[in-house]
Amino acid sequence: MSDGCNSDGIAHIQWINTIFGSCISDNQEAFSVILGYLTLVCWLNAQLPQLITNYRNKSVEGLSLPFLLNWLLGDITNFLGGILTDQLKFQIYLAAYFCIVDFILFFQYFYYTWYQISTIVEPGEDIPVRPLSTQSFKDSILEGARKSYTFPTRKNQSHQRLSSMVFAVLLFTFHSTSSISSSFSTSPSYLSTAHDDEMSFSGHAKLFFERNSESIGRILAWICTVLYLTSRMPQIWKNYTRRSVEGLSIFMFIFAALGNLSYSTSIFINPSLGTDPKYLRKEVPYILGSIGTLAFDVTILIQWCIFRDPEHRHRKRRSRHSVSYGSDNIGYYQLPTTDDESYSRRSGQIDGGNFV
Repeated sequence: MSDGCNSDGIAHIQWINTIFGSCISDNQEAFSVILGYLTLVCWLNAQLPQLITNYRNKSVEGLSLPFLLNWLLGDITNFLGGILTDQLKFQIYLAAYFCIVDFILFFQYFYYTWYQISTIVEPGEDIPVRPLSTQSFKDSILEGARKSYTFPTRKNQSHQRLSSMVFAVLLFTFHSTSSISSSFSTSPSYLSTAHDDEMSFSGHAKLFFERNSESIGRILAWICTVLYLTSRMPQIWKNYTRRSVEGLSIFMFIFAALGNLSYSTSIFINPSLGTDPKYLRKEVPYILGSIGTLAFDVTILIQWCIFRDPEHRHRKRRSRHSVSYGSDNIGYYQLPTTDDESYSRRSGQIDGGNFV
């Protein structure tokens, strides 16, 4: 047994403690922990395929700008919250990684949309901008919001993350960055200072949010749930209006869907579900957020199956307009386009080929 586990006489699973540093005593809880880390792996790799796709195509026409903006704001809030509440360095580093990837996506978006076009045109030349490029960028600005994902933590860590987001809002509201960034103390000496007449306004604000963190966390959790449920809509609408998913990496949504699926499953198989009556009630916002987002991920996967090859669908439509002649044997010819110089209206013959 590792020194990190309590010496309570319960046999813990050694390999999980060695790899993950968690003290797990039964297989059900172990499976829940493994799913949690699987969620983490999926979300770590979710955005990388889109970065590669943008670089290869030298274009971001398939992405919705509000989709990226919502993603970035959510990750910045998570990062600031982790700093303000003095969470584990691993969590802060992970949130910083998400922010860095988001900024790279934004850099690609504006580089391939504006900068690259302006630099490839010589002075005096017309700007060779395709109508689709300008229109898709205009449409992306007018569209809605995007999915922001949650960090896959256990029950108490999820509540800490929600509280951290509250303090991030407090940072911008009360303009007290330095005072809020300090670690909150729950010692009696701190509580006694709350009644001091000379206590600063920021101190009163800290005390208020500390005492009401659970209620505020629930409210914020439901707000986040609404954002999760509506986050994919801009990208879904963009795909629908374009009748195309060109430029969109489907692996980004596959990884996100797998992450949401494993996260939801880890909640349902957690042993606390059967022992803590309040567990499920506290986890309802996260369950709805992850399962609801998963439904929209599936919608995008369906769109990808329908819109992924517009040229192939165009060929199939043209093949339906074939002509057939003959009584015994029926042959098919695809009608040529009107600008085909070899097209001849001679009876029974097209391009020298006889109907059969």
